[in-house]
Amino acid sequence: MSSPLGCPVEREVEAPKPAAAQSSVDWAEVGAALRSFLLARTRHPQLAEDIAQESLLRALAFQRENIVGSAYALSFRIAQNLLCEHARRARPTESIDSVDVPCEAPRPEQLHEQRSEMRAALELIQAMPPLRREVFLRRRVEGESCADIGAALGLSPKAVEKHITRALLDLQDLRARATDSGAC
Repeated sequence: MSSPLGCPVEREVEAPKPAAAQSSVDWAEVGAALRSFLLARTRHPQLAEDIAQESLLRALAFQRENIVGSAYALSFRIAQNLLCEHARRARPTESIDSVDVPCEAPRPEQLHEQRSEMRAALELIQAMPPLRREVFLRRRVEGESCADIGAALGLSPKAVEKHITRALLDLQDLRARATDSGAC
């Protein structure tokens, strides 16, 4: 005899069939033991009855498809798991309304301050001498190197650095004045 893959097979193995002992389980006795066990744990007769019934149903369904060594052990394990699941569900959870989650967006007064500071910085940049403004914007906004800016505008790299330094000092003075006046 050979397998579908062409390998020799000595004998075929059949799926195990449920033993006759499984069908002789006294489920009423298992149910009574479960109810007693669950009542001792929960002290709520209705809850104990509900979990016992669900445990027996699940154990019977499992037994139909599988070989079960001990119906008692299986039923008690299922009951214990259902009891844990019930306890998890019964635990109070916070509603989304009771959780205080801070908003990530800036507050309106912060937005106003930022916009005011931005307007003042743009006005300062517009008021800079044209060459300083051109050097500053090329370096800080467009990201050009000092050598490239110098070559394009006919300046030495050192002169470009001085223009950038003066522009940054002007912006720093503006920020200091805004901080002193309480705007930031």
